[in-house]
Amino acid sequence: MGDTTPNACARPRPPGEKPLLALVVALVFLSAVTQVTTPDTFIHLSLGRWMWENGTIPLTNLLSFTQPERAATDHEWLFQAALYGAWRLVGISGATLLKAALVAAAFGLVLATALRKGSGVVVACLVVLVAAAAARFRFTLRPQVVAMLLLSACLFAFERWRQGRPRWLVVLPPLQVLWANFHGSAAFGCGLMLACAAAETLRHYGLRIADCGLKSANGDRKSEISSRLLWLWATALALFPATMLNPNGIGQLTFPFSHAAAQSELGLKELLLDRASIKWADLGGRHIFFALLCVGAIPALRGWWVSRDITEAGLFAGLLCAAMHSERFIELFAVAAAPIVASGIGRLRSAECGMRNVKRAAVSAAMCVALAVIGILHGSPALPFGVGIAPGFFPEEEVAWIQQNHPHGNLFNEFEHGGYIYWTARRPVFLDSRGMPSYAPAFVRDYVDMWTSRERWRQVLDRHDISVALVERRPLKAMFATDPAWRLAYQGPVSSVYVRKP
Repeated sequence: MGDTTPNACARPRPPGEKPLLALVVALVFLSAVTQVTTPDTFIHLSLGRWMWENGTIPLTNLLSFTQPERAATDHEWLFQAALYGAWRLVGISGATLLKAALVAAAFGLVLATALRKGSGVVVACLVVLVAAAAARFRFTLRPQVVAMLLLSACLFAFERWRQGRPRWLVVLPPLQVLWANFHGSAAFGCGLMLACAAAETLRHYGLRIADCGLKSANGDRKSEISSRLLWLWATALALFPATMLNPNGIGQLTFPFSHAAAQSELGLKELLLDRASIKWADLGGRHIFFALLCVGAIPALRGWWVSRDITEAGLFAGLLCAAMHSERFIELFAVAAAPIVASGIGRLRSAECGMRNVKRAAVSAAMCVALAVIGILHGSPALPFGVGIAPGFFPEEEVAWIQQNHPHGNLFNEFEHGGYIYWTARRPVFLDSRGMPSYAPAFVRDYVDMWTSRERWRQVLDRHDISVALVERRPLKAMFATDPAWRLAYQGPVSSVYVRKP
């Protein structure tokens, strides 16, 4: 079937446009070149190393001495194996550059989707850079960068379907299999395509929109669109068995919901910053680019109303609600929303995609560079630009001292440092940043409660026969510092080391 969608940007790109598009992808790549600041990176490296050494996928919580027999299905085993393989070949700096390439590819597809929707080149470039800046705090060496790439590929294929190319949908099941083995959010892909199929069907049969935004390549529009909807439904349903092709089987579909329910039930949702809801004050600070992306959707409102495009409206609104509920969905919102926002702004006035002259091209390039630099600087305190391990984020000196002076005995650590300890010292930890479901919810609740309850603090330490403690948080430091059974043995630049007195 031919693609007859009227799209000025479908023509060959004028010479002035291609350098600008390449510049934007390069700027996104640079924005994703960040030092390691997240403890999860060392969890993934540790589990990847274990898989390379043992030739199998771990089934229990092998990183911990507190709950070593607890079943812990690894939802991200393929990323971990690939990350450790990359570390062996090119080191942590090379792995960082590979991660940046994945992010650049994801937003390159976002840019291509925006252009397919009819956005002008300059508008699309600027909106994509805003979206990248909004999501930059998630450009860490973790498997969600693969999820971003897979989502952007799915949305690009879906846009091609809307433009009369249903065969593009055949790429979705293989992508879904990869998603199910790279990241625990694979169920999102199933829900997304199922919702899109329902929305497009409603547009055609419920709202009686003649072509649903779908273009026909022949005169029999009704039968052709029905055929395309069948393609979409068949693909959406095929994603469910595709998701089950992983070590966890059907559990990969239920995991996000059971995990979220357990967190909410025990009041643990706000324990990690990226799982917390967005605070309104942050919309003018940490998440100002997210707020700008939301405001940019205002021009799209009229287009949604005129065309009854409930698919785009629902996609934007649904992911916006998810992002407001939990910061960890902001990058998925940015990937999906950027093409919608760019095409909506493009409707304000009809603008040609081409660069009219060298001056306009230079001004556009300068605007893109300035926007990218602002985005990088805005997020640098939490995610510094560069490669390698960010100084001051991990207890490097403290762990080295513990290994030299107290190589044996049970070590208490805060959850942020568990992955780093196991990666560098191969020492089983008290807790790590995976939290639930690798650890029992009640155990995680006890850990949180011991920050403020001295009685619970003593119970936990005695129950697990703790002899050495590595602590950074002030409440826990105060507990150890004022208890006569403990002494400060070493003060490092990041954490304090306390040792139980004989």
